[in-house]
Amino acid sequence: MALMPLPTDEVQRLIAVGAPTAIQYSTYWGRTAQEQYGRVLESAIVSFLGVSFSYFMSFVVGGFVATIFGSLFLFWGILSPELKAYQRNWEFLGGRELVDPWGVRESGRDPEDAGLYGALFLGYIADVCVVEDATTYSYEYDLAEFADYNMNDDELEKYTGRPYLLRLLVADKSVNGQDRDDIGGGRELQVHARLSDEYLDVRRGMPVSGILLSTSPRFDRLAAITDLFVPDAGCWIGDYPYLNRAEVEDLLARDDEIWDLLQLESNLEIDSYDNQGTSRTETGIATENAGRDSGYNAGIKKSVSMWMIRLNPSMQVRRGRTRKMVQALGRVG
Repeated sequence: MALMPLPTDEVQRLIAVGAPTAIQYSTYWGRTAQEQYGRVLESAIVSFLGVSFSYFMSFVVGGFVATIFGSLFLFWGILSPELKAYQRNWEFLGGRELVDPWGVRESGRDPEDAGLYGALFLGYIADVCVVEDATTYSYEYDLAEFADYNMNDDELEKYTGRPYLLRLLVADKSVNGQDRDDIGGGRELQVHARLSDEYLDVRRGMPVSGILLSTSPRFDRLAAITDLFVPDAGCWIGDYPYLNRAEVEDLLARDDEIWDLLQLESNLEIDSYDNQGTSRTETGIATENAGRDSGYNAGIKKSVSMWMIRLNPSMQVRRGRTRKMVQALGRVG
């Protein structure tokens, strides 16, 4: 049981896809000194050219209109990150509404064409490494080799213009656990994000959580995925912060049931086994490209393997102060 459907109000509380948050705003100012310098230079050029254009335009359209345009260009450095964050937040949902799986059944609407369903994914890191390219199975470096890594001094970015990427294989215990043969498959996600100093403490077997969105109540089609939270490493993995971090931390702190489920996914013995001298090998599980649905999953590249949905019929989901039973969704072949 690693996929927990959530009511609409809970999903809206856990993800930030409306007005940009402070951390979303700062993301578009750049995460490295080079990116920040480029942003300042771009803003200065746009502001200078825009104000100059507005001045000459005032002779044609009048001073009032030219003043409005001039003000927009003058403060472009402040407005640009805000507008880009707004756009990215909107693209994450693709203009589709979040729907409640229980409400759709009660209303009689077509569940497959009602909107986006949200679920809390609880799993563990089955594999972690560093790669140069996310689109190919390039050479995989052990994360331990980057113990002194600094984003401002990325050697690969200096020579190729592209930084190193962190590659995560996220799964639940039904994939690599003892019950895999019994259930016939499981959930696996391969996620890529720009390597950051914050990720250096990530280890195989650590529990991980995130929000998945799907157009199907059975979650057999993946529409979007947020950044991922790794509590044991104290980091959020992803190129853009879709999760409302304060709310996610609050949920895990106050809901003992969800926290216990997350801890059950912990599988740190696989990292301990590697540390005893076993060499790290590339993952041999064949994956298929989940497709990049433009706008729905911007910021995170992923592939999905054997997307089997199995929910325990007795699983209970917190909804306000009450609990509603979640019916078994069955297996998706």
